[in-house]
Amino acid sequence: MSKIIVTMEVGSDGVALITISNPPVNALAVPILDGLKDKFAEAIRRDDVKAIVLTGNNGRFSGGFDINVFQIIHKTGDITHLPDVSVALVTNTLEDAKKPIVAAVQGLALGGGLEVAMGCHARVAAPRTQLGLPELSLGVMPGFGGTQRLPRLLGLSKAIDMMLTSKPILSEEGAKLGLIDAIVPSQELLKVSRQWALDIAEGRKPWVRSLHRTDKIGSLSEAREIIKNARQLVKRTAPNMPQHQACLDVIEEGIVHGGYAGVLKEVEMFNKLVLSDTAKGLVHMFFAQRAISKVPNVTDVGLKPRTVKKVAVIGGGLMGSGIATALILGNINVVLKEVNSEYLQKGIKTIEGNVRSLVARKKLAPAKAEKALSMVTGVLDYTKFKDVDMVIEAVIENVPLKQKIFSEIESVCPPHCIMATNTSTIDLNFVGAKINSQDRVVGAHFFSPAHVMPLLEIVRTEKTSPQVILDLMTVGKIIKKSPVVVGNCTGFAINRTFFPYTQGAHILLHLGVDLFRIDQLISNFGLPMGPFQLQDLVGYGVGVAVGKEFANAFPDRTFRSPIVDLLIKSGRNGKNNGKGYYIYAKGSKPKPDPRVLPIIEESQRLANMMPDGKPISFTDQEIVDMVLFPVVNEACRVLEEGVVVRASDLDVASVLGMSFPSYRGGIMFWGDLIGAKHLYASLKKWSEKYGNFYKPSRFLEERAKNGVPLSAPFSTSASSRARL
Repeated sequence: MSKIIVTMEVGSDGVALITISNPPVNALAVPILDGLKDKFAEAIRRDDVKAIVLTGNNGRFSGGFDINVFQIIHKTGDITHLPDVSVALVTNTLEDAKKPIVAAVQGLALGGGLEVAMGCHARVAAPRTQLGLPELSLGVMPGFGGTQRLPRLLGLSKAIDMMLTSKPILSEEGAKLGLIDAIVPSQELLKVSRQWALDIAEGRKPWVRSLHRTDKIGSLSEAREIIKNARQLVKRTAPNMPQHQACLDVIEEGIVHGGYAGVLKEVEMFNKLVLSDTAKGLVHMFFAQRAISKVPNVTDVGLKPRTVKKVAVIGGGLMGSGIATALILGNINVVLKEVNSEYLQKGIKTIEGNVRSLVARKKLAPAKAEKALSMVTGVLDYTKFKDVDMVIEAVIENVPLKQKIFSEIESVCPPHCIMATNTSTIDLNFVGAKINSQDRVVGAHFFSPAHVMPLLEIVRTEKTSPQVILDLMTVGKIIKKSPVVVGNCTGFAINRTFFPYTQGAHILLHLGVDLFRIDQLISNFGLPMGPFQLQDLVGYGVGVAVGKEFANAFPDRTFRSPIVDLLIKSGRNGKNNGKGYYIYAKGSKPKPDPRVLPIIEESQRLANMMPDGKPISFTDQEIVDMVLFPVVNEACRVLEEGVVVRASDLDVASVLGMSFPSYRGGIMFWGDLIGAKHLYASLKKWSEKYGNFYKPSRFLEERAKNGVPLSAPFSTSASSRARL
């Protein structure tokens, strides 16, 4: 018998209990929706049924519509895979039923699950049940009446906030606001819900049809003002995501023309949005993030993760203190080692500051903060390293220093201890070259600030054991990171992929394009800041050091820009000293610094890339493409060389590590939306005009000529497979 089933049992009290069963979260797959339609029709028809209770199996009501259907639609372009309108309007059928229906919700009622519950005549919930409509985070909008019922049950402002942010609330808050009628212990949920349904049937409790309510909407003018303010907010915060404005359009339709008209408009808009590039990108990211937990020859060979209770972090600078913060917040004991007391105290204070800032922003309870801080021990030697399960080295990018540290920790740490380095560019084979236990060497590449950024790049060499990789993946999940396993090369996966990002911008700068225009256009595209502001933020010293690594590794496609050296000579170091391309004043946004213009002109003169010294004219689209197409091109090389398991891993890493806009689906997915043929033709044209930096990769050329998507699976060479 299929696990996807809707059952109905009629009790001696005359209450029909209809139960959704589709493990693990009772997703509303099309067979479930069909089953609900049939069971409700039967219950309404039967004379022995006075009232109905709807619930979910296994302690959950429903996690919402089955988004696997979206994947099928995106692959086929066929919208008929969606439920037909009669099934999509099942909530109207519930609400208009001649017998009362009570939703008994526990665990979670999200998306379509909450929409179905709102179509019932009352909602009884277990404590701490999650309630939410997260559809906008997938590029669509509620499609089972949620845009109409949530404002009528919750109030317009709160309902709009819940939909636009995709953030759930707990049943306790829902009860205060009127979304939930009663909260009862889980063991009494069905008993109370059955009685509630009978009380409605027999006139002791009100029979409420939420679509008919208007008391929480306010006057038309008040509602329109709330929606107008929401539109302005969305225009600022989500300018490239059409689902937000569409959702507000549908809410307004229902307020002006009534709930039934709003539901019909909702179905129409949902069907349009589901085929949008935004929905395709966000749904792709949803599944891509789940795929990173599957690593061939690591997660599929029967290994079990070992417990990591104590971790030593070597280096208390910005990265080391951030890593230590992430570990203690994950309830893992930390030994922080520094070379002297001054540096050690500075590192400890940074950790304290990180934790206290979370408390100040109400993201961490004070008691939990104190417990976390009690889990850090500062040391100046290796005495407390005898029982650590893992060491993470986070010192400066210096190969001899890292080799010395690894030799020392091999001699003092237990034989099971994982030896990890947080290097962002250095080949791991160099780091572990002088020790015997090379199977325990692994890269734990955090992104700054380490306690905030969600990506953890796990870098393996040909000798790293699968057990070590699995253990580090597990630690990553414990500390709320998304671990992506990658191969060993200069820059690894994400820094390697994005090294052309700044270089492409520098080429445009030396062709005469205004750098502030470049930054603005890249921000408009969806990245949090442009490449020049990013350089200011990171600091020029780091940029120079990393640039040398890439220039040595990939000399044939490196553009050497004079600008950074000139900036440093003029006493500028970006945000670090408040002077870069931008001016950084405390309490205000960065502003373009006109005093940098003579330095740019000098750099352009030295580079000598403009014919007759005159700037070359580019359209806005050309500027965005010339910065980002080389990134896709390098991603193709990374994929071909087997640095990542699958193309979607690069998508996840680009979004979580470099803040590439998630609604564009990640760097490879976006490349496929552009198309290999257009990417190849553009890069080939630019390489002929502006040099080898733009030369299309062999992988891209083959995909373009054969009409194959960039992210389609392919067979790598034996040497490439060895990376992973």
